[in-house]
Amino acid sequence: MPLSERRLDAFADKHAWQIPFDTSPRHLAGPGDARHVTHGLAAAGWTTVSDPLSAEIVMASPDHRYRLQFDPQSATSAWWRLRAASADNEHGWYAEFGELVP
Repeated sequence: MPLSERRLDAFADKHAWQIPFDTSPRHLAGPGDARHVTHGLAAAGWTTVSDPLSAEIVMASPDHRYRLQFDPQSATSAWWRLRAASADNEHGWYAEFGELVP
């Protein structure tokens, strides 16, 4: 069900203080919802490998090369961590994102 302009505006007004840079349209930014990411990855074949009773979510790609970790209780400012394992001719890498990533 699509959201009305009024609801999108209300969401943007509520979360505007959390957006440290100019984003347009404003409803595309904000604190986000982990389910927007995790549900999409699950539909693409990623599996959850973390404890279902934990606030932390860890998912693995179908080929097990990539891992995504969402930890809203992290001691650092990084709530999201994406890691890629080394492959034949490629180095591994990782990226970290804070809580305000849309």
